[in-house]
Amino acid sequence: MSTEKLTKKQLIGYSLGGIPAGLLIYIFNLKYIELFFDDLQLLPILFIIGQVIYMTINALNDPLLGQLSDRTNREKWGSRRLIYIKYGGPIWAITFLLVWFPWSFDNQLIIFIHYTLSICLFDTLFTLVILCWMALLPEMTMDIKERNKANFFVLVFGMIFVIPFYLIVGPMVTTTSIFRIFMVLIAIISTIFLIIVVVVSEEKPEFQKDEVFTFWTSIKETVKSKSFLLFIGYNFMGSLTGSIGLSYLFVYSLILGPNPGTATVLYFIVFIFIGYSAYIVCMKLQSKWGMRTVILRFGVVRTLILLGTFIIILIPGLNFFIWIGFILNTFFAGYGVYTIGALMYLSVDEDEVKHGIRREGMFLGINALLTKPASSIGPIIATFVLVAFGYIQGSETQPDSALIGIKMLFFLWPAIFTAVSLIFIYFYPLHGEKLMDMRRKMEEIHQQKREKLEKKL
Repeated sequence: MSTEKLTKKQLIGYSLGGIPAGLLIYIFNLKYIELFFDDLQLLPILFIIGQVIYMTINALNDPLLGQLSDRTNREKWGSRRLIYIKYGGPIWAITFLLVWFPWSFDNQLIIFIHYTLSICLFDTLFTLVILCWMALLPEMTMDIKERNKANFFVLVFGMIFVIPFYLIVGPMVTTTSIFRIFMVLIAIISTIFLIIVVVVSEEKPEFQKDEVFTFWTSIKETVKSKSFLLFIGYNFMGSLTGSIGLSYLFVYSLILGPNPGTATVLYFIVFIFIGYSAYIVCMKLQSKWGMRTVILRFGVVRTLILLGTFIIILIPGLNFFIWIGFILNTFFAGYGVYTIGALMYLSVDEDEVKHGIRREGMFLGINALLTKPASSIGPIIATFVLVAFGYIQGSETQPDSALIGIKMLFFLWPAIFTAVSLIFIYFYPLHGEKLMDMRRKMEEIHQQKREKLEKKL
């Protein structure tokens, strides 16, 4: 079987897309709730209504844009992925900037309109650009190790550029001029790297002639995949966990130590260095155990750590266990390196064996349609928890009840979501001999496509 190794140019060129993905997406997730909910003090009910609107648009635009990319005429436009990165990237950067320039500091209606409109526009352009960028990788190589390697390089490049900005931007107040200047700088840097991705990346010609289904047929065939639906359940729970993670650092810092600024810096040190070390460990274990087994074993340990830590820190005087629990949880969450770059693409490969065509765009779109609502459901849950436990918006001093609610968000809810996600992975079918057989059939299909293309040339 062909290993389909990526060249250095392909590997580095594609991986540079991790820089704008890291800078724009993570800083958006880190700061947009802090801006609108805490600093501008948008009413909780308006915040939740905006999240519902965001959730709806967030979900619906993905399959539409995925199908648009899959069915784009390459002969007319020159590509079906890179064309959208080239022209959509700069517009995406502009929508990112739109978020950070408040239209009002005291009018609740205007703040609500700005909040809802800006995050919806940002997400739509994010979907178009990143969906097409992600769809490039499974076409470039069918080798699972190569895909994991590319995803690891994406994370490394993202880390190199993101860490300095995180350390600088993290403690910043979102309503200051210096914060907005940094947002402009981030938008410019991100645009430059998206242009580089377009210049050095290539789409494989043998997949450009695939006759893609109509929109509704494509959706129907996609949701017939058992492996994909089980992945959706797993990814949905992971998205829920992530949605109450980084975005709520502004409240987690209240329990991580007496100095919020120091707590934020230490949070990122753990999140990045322990997290990336865990990615390497999981990539090594993938060859020995397989992805499914790594996820199940690490996931069980992670769930027990989260539950145990939550119970311990409810005891007065044992708050230092928060850091121990956070460090261990970050390490045993390292199997996240598999999530999109390997697990979901296996369902795309399985679909190609069944239908003879590649439809990354629609798979990525349906994945987002069914899992992106978690990005809003998580903050909605968190808002209810914070309000129910007496959290005071914009205050660095909180009642004891609010601190308990924050501890629940940090440990208890992620434990529940992680435990449920493992149920889906337990029944995931693409592993062992079935996976090997699928890959052999897929290689035969690709060889036939290459031979057909060579005859036409």
